[in-house]
Order: sequence, then structure tokens, then C-alpha cells
Amino acid sequence: MKTVAWELCIALAAVVGVGAGYMLSEGGSTARYPTDVPEKISALPAGPKTDLIRYGQSLVEDTPRYIGKNAQNPAMAYGGNNLSCQNCHLNGGLKPFAAPFVSTAATFPMFADNRVVTLPDRINSCVRLGLNGKPLPEDSREMMALIAYIEFVGKDTPEGERLPGSGLKPIALPGDIPSARRGAAVYAQHCLSCHGQNGEGAPRLPPDIGYYVPPLWGQGSFNGGAGMGQIAYAASYIRANMPVGVDHQNPVLSVQDAWDVAAYMIVHPRPIAPARQPVAPMVIEELPIPPPPDAEAVKPGQELVPDLTIPPPTRAP
Repeated sequence: MKTVAWELCIALAAVVGVGAGYMLSEGGSTARYPTDVPEKISALPAGPKTDLIRYGQSLVEDTPRYIGKNAQNPAMAYGGNNLSCQNCHLNGGLKPFAAPFVSTAATFPMFADNRVVTLPDRINSCVRLGLNGKPLPEDSREMMALIAYIEFVGKDTPEGERLPGSGLKPIALPGDIPSARRGAAVYAQHCLSCHGQNGEGAPRLPPDIGYYVPPLWGQGSFNGGAGMGQIAYAASYIRANMPVGVDHQNPVLSVQDAWDVAAYMIVHPRPIAPARQPVAPMVIEELPIPPPPDAEAVKPGQELVPDLTIPPPTRAP
């Protein structure tokens, strides 16, 4: 039986090499976090560059209409589901500690896994893992538009720096081993009313495409290679952003609750990760989970994510 320490180390090792590209740190730049971005885009002068930025904004906010599984133009169905970029990158990629785009352009290209990783690589990692789809052509208008929007959002971020609020907010090690059983109760109290009994989310009504609330598991969700499929990153994201309306300064869930409900989410089935996952680095400036000094100190027989199909043990999970 694997110990929690072993499981956590495996999870971190996996995402450092081929994860979804989230960055766990509060950032070290003194530059100011951008404000009023939608208003600034609306005020841009007419022209091809503005058109490209606005199309990129539309792609982020209404992804399934343009490149989702049921895209209005079937030839553009690069996504394998009908999720939107902003289902994870909240508020059009602008919300602090919700994997925002404010420092993305400033930190790419970067060197990882013995290769140079470009911004198109990073974007296509999301398309392949979060959208469970196939990569956008790098010379496509859609790729150029997404880059234009991301560059506009981060235009005031100095090259090579990350603003405070970038990436995900580090989360403390849980006091107890994360338990999907406890997470089921957290989910029922805080998540079920929006995400549904079976994690199915809330689809938009036809003719609209996509979701008011995204599915958390099942065939319509992100695949197993996505960052949200890694317990450490899911727990960080959930505590700083969920339930809807919460921000990192006023979390509703305790640290333990966030780990537990993350365990409950990732134990459910979802599309499998691609056999050869895209290289998209996980930059960790402040490791959110210090490795235990002695992995064997964890009580044996306790799994990180208990199997919900078997009876619970007599002791607490």
C-alpha cells in the first residue's frame, strides 16, 4: 500500500515535468496587477491588431462556440469537450490565483525537460489536456488571437517576472491524509448545488454551447493529464476560488476540506490522458508541499484517495 508521502511525491514529480503549466507561487514582481482589462480592450482603436485581441478574448470566454467539440464550424472542433478556457482561468484569465494570464507571456519561452517550451506549446497543452482535444495549428488565426489576448493582458508585466497573484496560491500540507470520503461531505455541502450530484455541471441551454458551471468528472470534463487532475494543484485552486464568489483573501474551505474535496473530485472517472503528453512546465518557486522527513512515519494502510466502492475502515480514513 502506498503511503501518502509517496503518493504526494509522485504527484509533484509528474506535474513538474509534464503538468498543465500552473505556477504555484505568490510571485515576486513589484509591477501592479492589471485592472479594467475588458474596458481597455473595448476602448482600443479599430484595426487588425485590435480585432485579433478581441477574437482572443472571445475564444477564452466562449471557447466551445469557436473551437469546442460542438463548434459552430465543425471543421474547427479542436476541443474534445465543450469546456471554456475561463472555466478554469476565471474571469477571462484575470482573477488572481485562478491561473490568470497576467504573467504568462512574460515567462515564455522557457527551458524545461531539455527543450525550449513556447507560448503556443503552453496553449496547446491546455487544448490537449483541459479541452481533451487536438492541438491548434501554430499558424492559425485562433492561435494568433489567443497569443494576442494573453500578451495584451500581461503587457505591463516585466519580461521574466510574475506578478503577485499569478498561478495558484500555495496551500499548506493537510493535517490528515486527504480523504475522498470526507471530501464527499464537503462536496455535498459546498459544491453539489452548482456542479451537480454527479459532477455533471450545468450545460447552457440550446442554441448556446458550453456550460454555466463546468463538469468536474465524466466524459465532458478535462482529461487525466490536466493540472486539475493533480491533487495538490486542485486543492490549491479550490481553496482560493471555490465556492463561486470566494477569493484567496477570504477562503470558505479549510485547508483540510480543500484537500479532501480535491481527492473526491479526482477519484472519479474522466477521459484518460494522452499517451504522449505535451511538455508544459510546472514552475514551482515555493514548493507548496514540503517532503516529509520520513515517509515511513505515515501510518501504513492509509491511501491518499480511498476507493469509494469498498466499505470504509473502522478507523477514520
